[in-house]
Amino acid sequence: MIYVIKFVYAFLLPPGLFVALLLLAAGWLYLKVNRKAGWTMLAAALLLYAASIQLVSDPIVRSLENRYTVPDRLDGDVYVMLTGGALGGVASPAGEGQLSGSTLQRVVSAAELYKQKPMPILVSGGQVNENTGNEGQLSKRTLLRLGVPEQDILLDDKSRTTRENAQNSKELLTKTGLSRPILITSAFHMARSVKHFEARQVIVTPYPVDFRTSPGTLPRTYMQLLTPKSSSMDDIAVALKEYLGMLQ
Repeated sequence: MIYVIKFVYAFLLPPGLFVALLLLAAGWLYLKVNRKAGWTMLAAALLLYAASIQLVSDPIVRSLENRYTVPDRLDGDVYVMLTGGALGGVASPAGEGQLSGSTLQRVVSAAELYKQKPMPILVSGGQVNENTGNEGQLSKRTLLRLGVPEQDILLDDKSRTTRENAQNSKELLTKTGLSRPILITSAFHMARSVKHFEARQVIVTPYPVDFRTSPGTLPRTYMQLLTPKSSSMDDIAVALKEYLGMLQ
């Protein structure tokens, strides 16, 4: 019953609300104005609905996330962690600046891996826009607060793109004599990241984190899969961005 209530409730908020309005408009056009216009509006409603449900978004994101699995062993000499967003000018317990959810997941994962097998952590990420925080510096600050010694943190705080992450990381790896990097980034971002590192002759061991989808779905969640959500649209946008990025 709880899933039925949530399904109905979803149509009172965007994007479900917009789907409902488009369906009403399609019916009115079909009956009162022009059947062809009604069918066109119905197609628009169905397209919006499809783009806002997990039944569609999960397989698209999973097509990226399933390309690499978590390795059984930590066979490397350095962790390379790519950042994925931060806010500047906002208050946090550690001071000004706040990591995005994706970056924080990567940072926590890097700190947990460090506790399992202490190795240098190369943090790669800079300030993308004027109003965003410096992702590398904020990530280093968080790693320090999580107990990673400063001498074990290498910092690239200049990179703004995945391409620059790979290039600047390679330079730091060469400079420090490290050659077997374990690459830490979001599962959906891993394929594009590996592509850029390999283009620069850097062979990495992928360690995907920050998953957006679960491996399987139980029958009792079918209603959840069909409920329109803005997060599903966001997931599709993220996946499309990754596929476009792999074309560069």
